[in-house]
Amino acid sequence: MREDPAALFLEDEALTDGLTDEEAEALLSWLLDLAREASPSQLAHLRRLGHEITRLSRDYGLPVEELIGLVELAWGETDAPGLQA
Repeated sequence: MREDPAALFLEDEALTDGLTDEEAEALLSWLLDLAREASPSQLAHLRRLGHEITRLSRDYGLPVEELIGLVELAWGETDAPGLQA
């Protein structure tokens, strides 16, 4: 049986430790959107990615939304702001 992604992410308190409520909501929403089609190994990867986004945001004061945008840019999901013709 497939593990429930919502339970996996919501039960992991360290996933959003140190984030504001708004940042935590943005991160969890983004992860849950990606998790809908993810395999179990991809869920584990998404969880690690979420932890790294939280760490970077907390340690360096970077906005979660900008870190998510960076990941999406790396995946080719979006165009870089300012680089559009």
